[in-house]
Amino acid sequence: MTKAVPITYFTTAELARAAAVTRRTVMHYAEIGLLAPDQVTASGRALYGPYAMRLLRDILDLRALGVPLDEVADMVRLRRATHTVEGMYRHDWTRADIPLSDERLRVVHARLRDLNAAYDRQAENLKRFDRWLTKRFTGVEGLDAGPPQEEDEPELEG
Repeated sequence: MTKAVPITYFTTAELARAAAVTRRTVMHYAEIGLLAPDQVTASGRALYGPYAMRLLRDILDLRALGVPLDEVADMVRLRRATHTVEGMYRHDWTRADIPLSDERLRVVHARLRDLNAAYDRQAENLKRFDRWLTKRFTGVEGLDAGPPQEEDEPELEG
């Protein structure tokens, strides 16, 4: 018989510290509905489960990629509907669990396809650039490797 492991909840400050953001950032995302607490104590203190950290990092990443807040909110709602508070994928979810219209789901789907396409376009360029920087700034050549030669220049696509 497997013993249930109790869930560790984080206060707003603990969640913010772990994500390297301010407490105010977490509170702002909670106020606008992007990050909902998993529990609220009798005294009104917000507590966030383990999956909230993943969601917060997703929010920060999506915002850094320029995804508008309304689309980020839809993605978070979708993730919350299909995962438990511990972050485990729920195999029993149904379409009724998703609080988004088909139109909003199409918007989310289109944005995710755009992000994946951009990532795919840049993945090889980023690897090539990393190899070039590694060659220039590590090992025997060090920082005094001289100017890059034309054949060594990374090819960066726009």
